[in-house]
Amino acid sequence: MFDNETKRSKGFGYLNFYAQEEAIRCMEEMNNATIDGRQVVLNKKKDSVFDSKANVLVRNLPKETDQKGLSAMFSEFGNIKSCKLEVYPGGESRGFGYVQFENAEGANAAIAKKHNTLVGDKHIEVMIHSKKEEREDQGAMFTNLYVQNLPTENFTSADLNKIFKAYGEITSASLNSNKPGSGFVSFKKHEEAKEALDKTNMKEKINDTVILVMPHIYKKDNELYGKPKAGGSTPIVKNQKENFKSNIFVRFLPKDITEDRLREVFSEAGPIASIKLKANTKTIEGELISTSQHGYVLFDDVNSAQKCIKMFDESRIFSNNGRPIKVDFWQSKDDLKYEQDEKNHATIQQLVNLVVNQSKGNATGQRMGNW
Repeated sequence: MFDNETKRSKGFGYLNFYAQEEAIRCMEEMNNATIDGRQVVLNKKKDSVFDSKANVLVRNLPKETDQKGLSAMFSEFGNIKSCKLEVYPGGESRGFGYVQFENAEGANAAIAKKHNTLVGDKHIEVMIHSKKEEREDQGAMFTNLYVQNLPTENFTSADLNKIFKAYGEITSASLNSNKPGSGFVSFKKHEEAKEALDKTNMKEKINDTVILVMPHIYKKDNELYGKPKAGGSTPIVKNQKENFKSNIFVRFLPKDITEDRLREVFSEAGPIASIKLKANTKTIEGELISTSQHGYVLFDDVNSAQKCIKMFDESRIFSNNGRPIKVDFWQSKDDLKYEQDEKNHATIQQLVNLVVNQSKGNATGQRMGNW
């Protein structure tokens, strides 16, 4: 099967055999076979008798479990109509998969015998796979947290562990070497990670600065969603939007304004959780010169952020002679790109309409002249 627009393979197809026994033999011999480095899944085409109560979700599988191993793990409980291990584009297991039994009896037997049993070094979870709208979203079952607004000096992984260990058993806690001021905390259980998130995000303070905590989304999980379509978001962007919904972006601040001064002024709008300033620079005669600043101000609530925008946008609160500051809600890079693309599209459309109207006008003038 090919995509109508890109003409690229969708990664699946259909086989029709002349004889049923040949189709069965193909299923038995080729299901889970490797083609060009990827295991393929062969299923009987689903029909009206597909039993949703016989479809089992298996989670927390060891990374070394492959598709054939998943099928073998459950083959004793009944006839398996299909088996699919979810993998990343590179072929690495995502740690969960689906087993479709012929009937609910097989599924129930698998759940009774296999749920919470040890496979490798992990206790697997086995349950009936319900529809997405009937279950808690898979992404919500997190155990890993991403922490921001941490001190960049004299703060260690042990300090990070000390803050979060009160909420449950931690398997690891480490600072992010690629982004100072951030880190990762992994809990053994989802319930403990959720409690830590609820009780520390924008509530726990270190050196009078609140920390920001959100579920950690691995980059390879985020990439499964591809580039977000208009109005859509990847899991990482969704997390950012939720955490920074009361965050405002301030442009054209004078270069000598301090965080304390900005906090003093903007606090008139409401309580502030955190402030960060960044210098805008340009090179003059080989020397890097600071010209102005931009900043991020995170309020405790959205109402305070809205009030701040109304009070200070286009104002000269920090300089009577300087450029007015711009104050607006923070937007993700994806949203900014989408907004810019929309503006570019509108500009092009206006140009096209102008050319078309001019052409029509010229054609009308010629006809009148001929008359």
